[in-house]
Amino acid sequence: MKKETIAGKLIPLLIAFISMTAVKGYSQSAAALMTTSEKQAYSLEWLQDLYEPGVTMKNDSLVINKEAERLLNEASYRASIYPATYTWEAAAEFIRKDEIKKALWYFINLYTVNVQNKEIIIKSLLVYNRVFKMDKALMSSFYTYSLTDPEIGKIENGHSEITAPHVMENKLNSLKALLFYLNKYKTAEESKNEKMY
Repeated sequence: MKKETIAGKLIPLLIAFISMTAVKGYSQSAAALMTTSEKQAYSLEWLQDLYEPGVTMKNDSLVINKEAERLLNEASYRASIYPATYTWEAAAEFIRKDEIKKALWYFINLYTVNVQNKEIIIKSLLVYNRVFKMDKALMSSFYTYSLTDPEIGKIENGHSEITAPHVMENKLNSLKALLFYLNKYKTAEESKNEKMY
């Protein structure tokens, strides 16, 4: 079995991030095929998705977005999001495909595996935090993917039921820790300035 180093795990994530942000908000291959107005529309939609939780409360009603609805109704799609074992390779692949919200869900799940993972994830999030509102994106990811996570509950007839609240609490604690470190390590300049997106 090959022993992976921190650098071995971090390099693919950083390469994916750099290639994605060369044209902010979308991949270069997609950008090459779009007009300026299409690029702007794509970027706005992409950012809206990044920051929009899958499940929200409005007045006295639950509001479910397209992603959460798809997770509730498509077992094969759920299987692609919730593997038996979360891996860095899968997280990097989501980043390469500009699916940052899914990658963040993997970060939340990889965070508690070991100390090396914690360090890699925090450093990665701090890089992203220079461009995006990572606190908002992390919360969006959690409230999109936690309620349909098979480790947390089950889905019957398009409805989610939490059967393992202790597992949800552990993942929520990972989210809280990541938010704490984002706030702790942001620079004074980042505190003064708004994010670009």
